[in-house]
Amino acid sequence: MMFVDSLARIFGGRASPDAIRSEIFFLGSRHRGEPLAGAIEELNAPRLDPSRARLLRAVVDRLTGDGLACSRRRR
Repeated sequence: MMFVDSLARIFGGRASPDAIRSEIFFLGSRHRGEPLAGAIEELNAPRLDPSRARLLRAVVDRLTGDGLACSRRRR
């Protein structure tokens, strides 16, 4: 069962829209109003937790317009 739990943590689900919005806000606070630059900088950090990397990639997708939520908004 431990192997399955590890796979779920690594390849687990997507970040929720609420988590993405919250992270954008906090990244903007930590990186002087530049959440995209902050997300990219933090993605390059060594030993980044896989769930944190997943959330930061979702933030980058949202802010660059590549995310699913952005395509829904355009319709």
